[in-house]
Amino acid sequence: MDSAHFATYSTRRHQAGSAVHTILHAATYAALPAPRIHAFVRSDETHVWIGDEHFTPNRVIIIAVGKAALAMAAAASTQLGAHLSHGLVIYKDDDGSPRIPQLTYIQAGHPVPDQRSVDAGRQARLMVAHATSDDLILVLVSGGGSALMVDLPDTFTLGDLQQLTRTLLRCGADINEINTIRRRIDRIKGGGLAQAAGTTPLRTLVISDVLGNPPATIASGPTVPNPDDPDAAWQVIARYRIADQLSPALIAALTAPMAHIPDPSPLAIIGDIAQSIDAAATTARALGYTTIIGDTALTGDARTVGHTLGELVASYHSVDTPHCIIAGGETTVTLTGHGKGGRNQELALAAAQVVAGLDNVILAAYATDGGDGPTDAAGAVATGRTMIRATQLGLNLPHTLAHNDTYTWWSALGDLLRPGATGTNVNDLFVALITPKPR
Repeated sequence: MDSAHFATYSTRRHQAGSAVHTILHAATYAALPAPRIHAFVRSDETHVWIGDEHFTPNRVIIIAVGKAALAMAAAASTQLGAHLSHGLVIYKDDDGSPRIPQLTYIQAGHPVPDQRSVDAGRQARLMVAHATSDDLILVLVSGGGSALMVDLPDTFTLGDLQQLTRTLLRCGADINEINTIRRRIDRIKGGGLAQAAGTTPLRTLVISDVLGNPPATIASGPTVPNPDDPDAAWQVIARYRIADQLSPALIAALTAPMAHIPDPSPLAIIGDIAQSIDAAATTARALGYTTIIGDTALTGDARTVGHTLGELVASYHSVDTPHCIIAGGETTVTLTGHGKGGRNQELALAAAQVVAGLDNVILAAYATDGGDGPTDAAGAVATGRTMIRATQLGLNLPHTLAHNDTYTWWSALGDLLRPGATGTNVNDLFVALITPKPR
């Protein structure tokens, strides 16, 4: 991937457009797994090091799951060399990472799990269960793993889980709330994978897509004990008043006694949004922009956050020197219609309305994994002319908002960001550039 992958109609025409390309590319590159894996995993003829620990394993088994699974597995295999015996890679989209002959690959469903997700979860559990105390299991976790790897009890069906997932996504629940429920009802989450490994040494490396990096929330913590109270999942159901949309079998699972919580195994967070924000800021400064780092833990409704960020950008529209505003986090969308879009596309549209008419402004809302909602876009780019162009094209703003149809809006404008699968996943990035107005 190079910076040209971030080109849109507006970035090709705005005076600061190429700078947007460069900054987004730098932010993505900084979050790629390979350098992080190489810093934590190494080996020689007899030893394997994971961080500061060293092992002399008979075999090394890899379980990689999440949106960065392909890249993480490829990097780890390079470092492990002949120690790698076999493993499983569970991924969403092909990011072009090389396939390793010793590893089995499963492309599974996301954000709603499918039968492939169930098959992947079953295979992962059996693979670690058949390992011995002379082996070493290396678990590579990244965001998206909750849907990609599923191990259901016999008490409810995949259809029940799919309905629950869609309901949670529509009601505006955040990732912490959704994963609280997932940990409660899935045998492989909340430490279930580690429990299946028994006495086999197991170590986990994580690329975090959750603010604050809570290990139990990233991919629902397959190797991390469930920290929740027994009624925490049901409290989420009650908060959003969605109990009447769940099957009796699912309700029973959510209220049943909690499973045994295994002891924690060593885990390291090896990457998160901080690296992307730092790289974006460093690149912006090198390009001559006075750089302001705003909120690095954005949460809440995408439209509300977008409006707030738009106001922040607009407050700098009269600067005498180039300015860059950077923020990061992950917002949510409460679905009111059946259109197509994502949280970054909604955020960008809200910001576009605020900066309308400010020709010296360009901004981007970007999902670092390359996928914003159930679309092939990573987000969108807006300028002070976005709303003018939308009017000229006859785009209907009230309809777009009512139906959450932001993908159609930005597609018509040619301003969807479409870099493709990036091989990483560390939350969302907001970048705005303000150039001095001519005197």
